[in-house]
Amino acid sequence: MNTTHRILLSVILIGMTQFDVIAQDKRDFGIQAGATYYYGEFNEVMPLYSPSFAMGVIFRYNINHNYSIRASAIYATVSGTSSSSSIIPDPGINFSKNIIGAEAMGEFNFFPLNPTNSRKAKLSPYVNAGVGIAQMGTSLIFHIPFGGGLKFTPGQRHTFALEWRFHKTFNDKIDDYSSPNDGRKPFLHNNDWFSFIGLIYTYRIPNNSYICPAYK
Repeated sequence: MNTTHRILLSVILIGMTQFDVIAQDKRDFGIQAGATYYYGEFNEVMPLYSPSFAMGVIFRYNINHNYSIRASAIYATVSGTSSSSSIIPDPGINFSKNIIGAEAMGEFNFFPLNPTNSRKAKLSPYVNAGVGIAQMGTSLIFHIPFGGGLKFTPGQRHTFALEWRFHKTFNDKIDDYSSPNDGRKPFLHNNDWFSFIGLIYTYRIPNNSYICPAYK
């Protein structure tokens, strides 16, 4: 084998190695289901206030076993009544609004997690944060989603997560009531929030390419 052949073979072997690295399974797709509720003038501090069913889809791209980015969409409802608040003079105000939302978030696992390899850790807490937009009633609102949870993978490409997520909006009219400037300092500022708590299931999408076991 002459020098030229050795160089060509080396280039091919290096290229195949790099292809194996790039070809690693990195994409997750799944669903989320749980409950949404709101914080505002009618509910300043109570978790799971007037909860409503929510469901959606999620796509995650895993940069490595700790860091990932994800995009998700959700359909949900938030509702409430002023009779549950001691600061609203009119007890007859109530609301119910559907939410169609989407968000992009970064995510961090505290421990490496790989659903294609049973030799790695199977359980990890995680946190996430990002930006989002939602159609709520007749209004289009921007929000900042952030939260955390616990992931578990039994292997075979499956991952389950329990997540609690908060969405800070820049809108004080989700409940159709804007509090007057009375000098009070409401909990976590004067704009309304909504929150999601529930389960997320994702499946690691195969790339239909051979993956070197050393990179799993």
